[in-house]
Amino acid sequence: MDLICLPEVPFDPDAFLSRVKDLLQEKKSVVIAVSEGITTADGKYVFELAESDSETSAGAVDAFGHKQLSGVGKFLADLIAEKLAVKTRAIELNTLQRCAAYMTSRVDVTEAFQVGGAAVKAAFEGESGKVAVLERISEDPYLCITGCEDVHKIANKEKKVPRNWISEDGMNVTEELIHYIRPLIQAELSPMMVDGLPRHLILR
Repeated sequence: MDLICLPEVPFDPDAFLSRVKDLLQEKKSVVIAVSEGITTADGKYVFELAESDSETSAGAVDAFGHKQLSGVGKFLADLIAEKLAVKTRAIELNTLQRCAAYMTSRVDVTEAFQVGGAAVKAAFEGESGKVAVLERISEDPYLCITGCEDVHKIANKEKKVPRNWISEDGMNVTEELIHYIRPLIQAELSPMMVDGLPRHLILR
């Protein structure tokens, strides 16, 4: 990944274009990952910079009143194509990643079962208004345990990426973030295949 833009750092379109231009002088192709929630220094969502785009400026919100974010990838791809005169392509990982459950790591699947088990246990013991959580208790070796917390302390809250886990220029991440994330994608889980298609577990 050549560039990674996260919402914790204000996005500067000019600095972004300059960085992409420099990269294109070094290599033939550049791969960029951007969060839908990136904003400019004045707090405006980058996807809103697209002029008169009915899909991205509709102002739809979710149940919590958060604006529905969509279109930043296409906007930036078009911006690069226009300003740097290069071919671009934007891919939005929404339904695509949900359709690729067979690529889930063994760690992710294991922890999903652990959280589910913790939720069932809490319900069986009469707990209410709680949410099952994972708590990392060891980095090396990586180890998480489950627990339950008051849902009112968690719902509609956000946990941001620490600034020191983002590069100084705000367009990549540091080794600290990579070290934190890497355990979550460890170990492959071979899917059950039937007639060339993955067979998923179904609760009956």
